[in-house]
Amino acid sequence: MSFKVLITDGLAQEGLAILKAHPEFSVDVRKNTSASELATLIADADCVVIRSATTLTQELIAAGKQLKLIVRAGAGVDNIDVPAATAKSLPVMNTASANSLAAAEQTIGLLFAMMRWIPQSAQSLKSGKWERDAFKGREVTGKTLGIVGMGHIGRIVAEKALGLGMRVVAYDPVLRDVSSLPEFKNKAEVMSVVGSLDEVLAHCDVLTVHIPKSAKTAGLIGAPELAKMKRGSYLLQCSRGGIVHEASVLEALNSGLLAGAAFDVFEKEPPVFPNALIDHPLVTAVPHLGASTYEAQDRVALTAAQQIVGFFLRQERSGIIN
Repeated sequence: MSFKVLITDGLAQEGLAILKAHPEFSVDVRKNTSASELATLIADADCVVIRSATTLTQELIAAGKQLKLIVRAGAGVDNIDVPAATAKSLPVMNTASANSLAAAEQTIGLLFAMMRWIPQSAQSLKSGKWERDAFKGREVTGKTLGIVGMGHIGRIVAEKALGLGMRVVAYDPVLRDVSSLPEFKNKAEVMSVVGSLDEVLAHCDVLTVHIPKSAKTAGLIGAPELAKMKRGSYLLQCSRGGIVHEASVLEALNSGLLAGAAFDVFEKEPPVFPNALIDHPLVTAVPHLGASTYEAQDRVALTAAQQIVGFFLRQERSGIIN
């Protein structure tokens, strides 16, 4: 039996090698695929593998007449109409933890970039200026990092923040207290798990969000939530675009409520330019690079390929989220 695997946004060679080593798979690899192309290509595919650049709508899923599996090479599945897939009894897989380390490191990197004005001061120097007094920053040691969402990424961020001498206050609706996290059982003096988002907002100097995007979490951090934060605090957005309400952040920056913000993801990707948020002098912004490391892409590709082989050849269901 032969299975056609359509890859719409590219995949690292380590994963492709696994698929191509099995004669049962016919692999069609594309670096990018428009919706109109995909509507045709998906018709005879047994499996489609996407990353963040492809959106699988209800219409595209319906066009996949032979489709038996959807694989998201990454964690977030908000670019897949999961209810439409579920209605067709079509499994959706993701590679939930394969890029967690990269995303957590990106968060910490942006933390320093934001609080020490690294991109702004570097650009100033490149333009021929020597403006030391203009870029006085703040140290992270001793500051309280508020983390919303303590899944794979949130826990790694917490571990690294504690290692930097920060305090951590975290909220996750499935956790009662810090004893729910065995790896942090000896950190009670510097880490707490609280029972509400409001408690995190009230106590943190820096807020970071690491949760999936859904109808419930879209716009979770908006004007009412930002108003509950300390004046002069900071915001990191390395989760999914739209969880943080961008217009509200812009207002908070202009009012002085926020001293700075850093964005890796955006409500619309690519954003519309010119963009008042990205252009704001207090904002550090990068083009959705959280998982863009060689190591993470290798892990994602390997995980996705292994899950596909297991599903079709051994009836395994690892990574299925619906």
